[in-house]
Amino acid sequence: MSSSLKEDLASLKIDRGRSRPMAVAQPQPQQSSSHVSYRPTSAKTVRRGFGWRLFSLSLWLIPIAIVAAGAYMVRDQVAKIRPATEVKFATVQELTESDIDKVLSAKGYLRSRNQAEVGAKSPGRVERMAVEEGDKVIPGQILAVLEHNDFKAMLMSKKASVARTKAELNEAEADLRDKQRKVKRNQTLMNQYKTTSLEELEASMSQSEMSAARVEALKANMAYMEASMKETEENIQNMFIMAPFAGTVLAKGAEVGETITPGGMGAASGRGSVVTLANLSLLEVETDISEGQLAKVRVDQPAEVMVTASPNKRFTGKVRKIVPLGDRARGTVKVYVQILNPDDRLFPELIAIVNFLPEKKDQAATPQLAGLFIPKSSVTETNGTTTVWRIDDDKTIHKTTILTTPRSDDLVKVETGLKAGQRIVLNPSPEFNENQAVSVPD
Repeated sequence: MSSSLKEDLASLKIDRGRSRPMAVAQPQPQQSSSHVSYRPTSAKTVRRGFGWRLFSLSLWLIPIAIVAAGAYMVRDQVAKIRPATEVKFATVQELTESDIDKVLSAKGYLRSRNQAEVGAKSPGRVERMAVEEGDKVIPGQILAVLEHNDFKAMLMSKKASVARTKAELNEAEADLRDKQRKVKRNQTLMNQYKTTSLEELEASMSQSEMSAARVEALKANMAYMEASMKETEENIQNMFIMAPFAGTVLAKGAEVGETITPGGMGAASGRGSVVTLANLSLLEVETDISEGQLAKVRVDQPAEVMVTASPNKRFTGKVRKIVPLGDRARGTVKVYVQILNPDDRLFPELIAIVNFLPEKKDQAATPQLAGLFIPKSSVTETNGTTTVWRIDDDKTIHKTTILTTPRSDDLVKVETGLKAGQRIVLNPSPEFNENQAVSVPD
């Protein structure tokens, strides 16, 4: 038995020179008549599953991700520390033939040739507003009514005085006729019958003259009372503020309860006007032309007007007036350009740009779209290839190949490669790199 046990222990000895088994050998019991012997079976290789491999891979990816995040943060901080290159830029524009052929361009504001701040002739408090902003009115239409109950009462009193004076005048005229008949009777009695004395005749004549004088006085008083009544009626009429011409109400200057004062300069002295009225069919652009460019402009010269509020439409116009007075401080001269085809989208005080056209341009012609244009200073020619540096929204630049056609001394037409509204770098540097960050002025 002892020898058998030694053999079993020897079989269980670990051989350190061999590689470690992947699994522990499981003893197999062996039955004998005298003892149980445990002998190791052959080692079995255990394959590791997909979960174990995924776990191992994640252990390798975690440090790689940490390193990448750190590198990104370092690059971002370095980019913030290093200042971006400041560049000037231009925008790819859609231009018409008139934009290209213009001799001069100027900025101004729309105004109406017939515009007024309508107020009252007499001071008073607003009793009723009859219009709102945007209402169209005709000449004589009521815009507002001021309180005038005191004038009404005064008018009634003067009418009563006129009626009383008229009754007194009728009485005096009747008395005058009676005195005149008495004078005639006394004259007849004295001349034919000698029954009346000269003194009685003269007394009747004196009374007749006094009655006539009283009639004249009452007539004068009657005229005065009627004139006073007319004045009161005119004052009442002045309480009704009416439109002096046909137009559109641009703004309300007062509300019910506010005091209107002719020539008022603010809240302390009251409102100066109730509405601002303008004739929108007589719109024009008020612009300033520098003295050096004035030789390019003349009266009746054709022009094209662009309004920011209506960017998709061009309005035809002509130079109406060149004001013969210069601005010494600014070195400019005021020019008015009349709009020949205004519409409902045009209002006073809107920003407008005027293109003064050469004489050959037809004012009534519809502007034809010429294409996309960029300044020549943004274009670079290298080995027969035309390129520009495009500025993206993230303020990085990208080299873009384009196809162009020369159109003027300053502009080139872009056939392909760019879209309207994109920004490009002016006077690009040869040291620019792709995806380089730049700084553009606001």
